[in-house]
Amino acid sequence: MTADGAATAATDAFGLRWHSAELPLPELPPSQGRVDDHCPMVQVVAEDPAGWPPLAPGPHDTPFVQMARGELRLTVKEIGRFRVSGGATIAWSREHGAVSDQDLRTFLLGSAVGALLIQRGMLVLHGNALEKDGRAIVCLGHSGDGKSTLAYALMQRGWRLLADDLVAITPDGLVLPGIPRIKLWHDAAKAFGLDPGALPPIRQGMHKYLLMGQEIRRAEQPTPLAALYRIQQRRPNDRPASPGDDNPIQPILSQKANTLMLRNQAFRPRFVRGLGQEGPNFMALSRLQRTVPAAFLTLPFGIAAMGEWLDRQELATAAAVAPVGAAPVPVQVPVEVG
Repeated sequence: MTADGAATAATDAFGLRWHSAELPLPELPPSQGRVDDHCPMVQVVAEDPAGWPPLAPGPHDTPFVQMARGELRLTVKEIGRFRVSGGATIAWSREHGAVSDQDLRTFLLGSAVGALLIQRGMLVLHGNALEKDGRAIVCLGHSGDGKSTLAYALMQRGWRLLADDLVAITPDGLVLPGIPRIKLWHDAAKAFGLDPGALPPIRQGMHKYLLMGQEIRRAEQPTPLAALYRIQQRRPNDRPASPGDDNPIQPILSQKANTLMLRNQAFRPRFVRGLGQEGPNFMALSRLQRTVPAAFLTLPFGIAAMGEWLDRQELATAAAVAPVGAAPVPVQVPVEVG
């Protein structure tokens, strides 16, 4: 427990209650529930890895990840080790005394929490989710594609953040409120008029910063998913797709392209396989592909141009509107990694 008792407070995220007795989790919002309610509890505990039982080698293991059904071990060099068990416990161990709490949280609230959600049978996508007027959109993409920059720009236009990085979707198409934070690179923070020096870095020595707490307009209730967007960045010298169409939203009309896009945006596909959740995950992705419209969203180059463009968009409905005579969007699906 910390001296101010902050680490012992229960917090809520992904429809679960989280309790961490030794490591503060300020990124998670304080619990609004009663002590005697039936919200499932997740324990986050410090443990000595020497006491962890041996884990037999699995076909999807790597030098840094070992997995079996209901059990995952993660080693992060120079940071620590994590054990995720039964969808109910995350145990952690600090590599050495110089490792900061923030460095531990970076991996605990990313890979470890993602593994726990997968263990619980949730569909987890790598992206951001936002809500406006009772409808949610999910913005998918790899690191550096502009998801967080887009999320912050949308918050300035009345949207509220549901989740960052880890997006959990229920079988009936509800996006669960997750971790209400945004991570911005130094240049993006300055372009938005923020002072990077006043923001905590996501890790020591990195010029990427956390916005959380009062800096975030957050949504607190599960929200029906209205649209999925695969974010793409326009380069400074790229030509518009057609005259007058500087930044098109291109609905994905090809079922195959949609399926491949969603599969490649699942969070940690290796975890899904190693934890024995490939079947349920495939079924969940198939339901999503059949019921929720998806589109490619090409962001303008530059934050000012992006803001002007967003002012003219209705993202809750644009993914379902195909231009007259539109053909299926050709897609170069990257090779799945991890």
